[in-house]
Amino acid sequence: MRYYFDGDSNLYGYHSDEKPFAFPTKVKQMGAVDHRRKIYVEDYVYTYLYQYGKSRGCTEKVAALVGRQIEIDGEEILMICGAIQGRDATEENGTLTFSAATWEYVGSQMDKYFQGMTLVGWVHCQPGFGAFLMSKDEAFHKLYFQEPWQVLFVVDPVDKLDTFYIYNEEADVLQQAKGYFVYYEKNEEMQEYMLDHSVVKPKEAKNMEEGEETESTVQEKAEKEEAAQEGPRRRRRPTPEERIDAAQEIRRVLQRRAKEAEAAQRSKYTMLTSVSCILCVICLCLGYGLFSNLNRLEELETKMAMVQDSYTMLAENVEDVKVQAAFAPRMAAVVEKETEETEQQEEIQKTEGRIHVVEAGETLGSISEKYYGDGSGVEKIMKANGLDDPNRIVCGQELLIP
Repeated sequence: MRYYFDGDSNLYGYHSDEKPFAFPTKVKQMGAVDHRRKIYVEDYVYTYLYQYGKSRGCTEKVAALVGRQIEIDGEEILMICGAIQGRDATEENGTLTFSAATWEYVGSQMDKYFQGMTLVGWVHCQPGFGAFLMSKDEAFHKLYFQEPWQVLFVVDPVDKLDTFYIYNEEADVLQQAKGYFVYYEKNEEMQEYMLDHSVVKPKEAKNMEEGEETESTVQEKAEKEEAAQEGPRRRRRPTPEERIDAAQEIRRVLQRRAKEAEAAQRSKYTMLTSVSCILCVICLCLGYGLFSNLNRLEELETKMAMVQDSYTMLAENVEDVKVQAAFAPRMAAVVEKETEETEQQEEIQKTEGRIHVVEAGETLGSISEKYYGDGSGVEKIMKANGLDDPNRIVCGQELLIP
């Protein structure tokens, strides 16, 4: 069977000849239990992803996850049984994505090693950048992994951080899973893939670190020289015991490195904790000093405000006195004129009509309707009050109603 990627459909895998499901007996819990979807990762897969993430100088990489999606008594369970390298991945707009060649390679490896399994998600290895969800990763996941049970596994192999991201109930946003399980069982498919696609050689790495050659290393070199002299011959398939030894050795090396990294991280955290404690003590001392002077500062601020108010009132009074002194003659004339106008207005009111005080929202039309029953009195009112524009009346203005 040949796989291809056409850009419009997901690559899920095989759905026939599936093995009967049985819960693993040996399980290690990582984080809390997430009842939305329980995720189980086989130990070989987990080990290989960290091994793969650290290869080639700890560069950014992607991979595919294969396994099975199962529902038991209404509970969704995701079993991740294999991981496939994302070879020939391309970078588009600063984002590492699966190319057509990558999908082709993933399909061929599923055909060869993981028959009966399904593509359940993908992996983004981002060394040194933590296990945070990038917006570009979420957009890529929504485009090509649209099933609600497909997941994204973000791994930082340098800082030993990893997080699963799953869809929410509406399947439109990725959310961080509370935790997952690592289980241990005989995984021949992943063992076979690890041996054929090894990215590190644990035994040789150990010999290089110790600076010596073991008997197995010498034997391996002798076998290589003998093979070079005899010419190409058929490759001997490793025995199950050899497969298990290789996987255990890989795990042992990674565990030792993890302990060293953890010790270094613990030392860094201790130093940061000490510095933080010192800074906290300094802040407390400064805070106590500020708090003790708070009442004095408030009292001083109140007095300054009172002085400012008194000065402002005094300045206003002086200014008012000056203005009154300068405009006293004019004010007297104005008062006299207003008095005369008032008397004339009262006289006119007695002899000719009524006085109406304009209220907010009134127009000459509404005033005419009030006194004449319609708008016929607008012109009379304008003529009696010397108005040129019917719209130029203001609130509080007195109008003579003839």
